[in-house]
Amino acid sequence: MTGNAGTPWLRAGQDGACLLSIWVQPGARRSGVAGLHDDALKIAVREKAIDGGANRAVCALLAELLGVAQSDVSILRGHRSRRKQVVVSGLTESVVSARLTPIPPA
Repeated sequence: MTGNAGTPWLRAGQDGACLLSIWVQPGARRSGVAGLHDDALKIAVREKAIDGGANRAVCALLAELLGVAQSDVSILRGHRSRRKQVVVSGLTESVVSARLTPIPPA
């Protein structure tokens, strides 16, 4: 994935969509953006990776954080992997970056 230097996990997709490279941490204590994992955005979810529970939780969390409908967020690749490519419709790269970029510790 080739995003800009500050957000290697984000790039423009087709039809105005954004593509996110994410690394999922299922079974976490809290759900949220947990930082970076290599060139991917690390997303922690409380749900376990059983029967697609973590995948549904990732889509729901991203929709909530980005302020879009759950139908605007879908997993394109990596349904059975921690590394996933997610498509988000209806937002620009700059908006997605601003809403999801983890804040480095002080």
